[in-house]
Amino acid sequence: MGMFEDSGVLWPIIDILLKAVGWFCWLIALIWAAAGITFFPKLNSRLGFGLAVVAVTAFLFAAFHYQDRHILIYGVWGFDLLVLMALLCIRPRTDHNWAEDMQRSAQVQIDDGIAIIRNVRDFSYQSESKFAASWITRRIPLQGLRKVWLGVEQISTWEGVAHIFITFEYQDEDDKWNTLAVSAEIRRQFGEEFSVQRGLFRNFELAYVVGTEADLIGLRTHIRLDPVRLYPLMMGREFVQRLFEDVMQRVINLQENPEFYHTITNNCASNMLYHLNKLAPAPISKWDKRIIFTGLVDRIIYALKIVPGVNSLRELRKRYLVDITDFEVDENYSIHLRTVGLSQMSELEADR
Repeated sequence: MGMFEDSGVLWPIIDILLKAVGWFCWLIALIWAAAGITFFPKLNSRLGFGLAVVAVTAFLFAAFHYQDRHILIYGVWGFDLLVLMALLCIRPRTDHNWAEDMQRSAQVQIDDGIAIIRNVRDFSYQSESKFAASWITRRIPLQGLRKVWLGVEQISTWEGVAHIFITFEYQDEDDKWNTLAVSAEIRRQFGEEFSVQRGLFRNFELAYVVGTEADLIGLRTHIRLDPVRLYPLMMGREFVQRLFEDVMQRVINLQENPEFYHTITNNCASNMLYHLNKLAPAPISKWDKRIIFTGLVDRIIYALKIVPGVNSLRELRKRYLVDITDFEVDENYSIHLRTVGLSQMSELEADR
């Protein structure tokens, strides 16, 4: 009988908890819908926010006028559903008026063990807005792939915000050492700028930018002057080759089936993780805080112990921070990046 006697206390508590959860979900739906209309693609943020305020005010007025709170409750849920359906109707495209540095996307063809990559970006920059455009073609023997590096560009004073990219070392058909960098980022339209909030609501298409290190890394080290760390990953050549092929296949797939960038679920770090996870013995969730907060991604490689010569996270970040004091962006940028920019990399260079 004790269990039934206690139910008089238990059920009211359960009822309160369920109502609290319901109201919490309703509040989240309200915030999401308001943000969704505020940052709706092609819509001015102030106008979008104004529409959200008008909608919620109308629901409140109707609820008070008719003395029925369900008008407010279901009105917000309906508003939320309407915004969601409107967003889902927007499809990613490849034919926008792209910014000049995003006008072309890489074209990849793999024949007889050779990756032929057209539209490799090789711009020379005076500033972010002043540059000499150049698109080149690279032929990369898959058997010539040697090493992969993970790059972290710190774009905020807070360590949790960074841009992640990878770069490959290889021997070309003439047995000359060379490099190729790949960066997952938004494909900006003309006059468009990145926004964390807009990145949550289908405003940007995803791009895999394939370029020279002088372009993709030099832009970050010498033009933006952002702190850049470059980590050599201890992986066998077979792993590097499979990783490269997987990245190139993703480039091909995005040409045929474009996707939206998403600040949390389809960003620079989650895309690099997508490739690495395919080859990892214990895959890491894209919901891991070290992926959501992209600046923490080097904590993963430290935990996996795949970067040589370090005994602490602090030492890792200090040792592989690029020092641009004594070199410029020129035809020898990739060599100087490693021998001068990373002053403690002599032993790694000797292995190459």
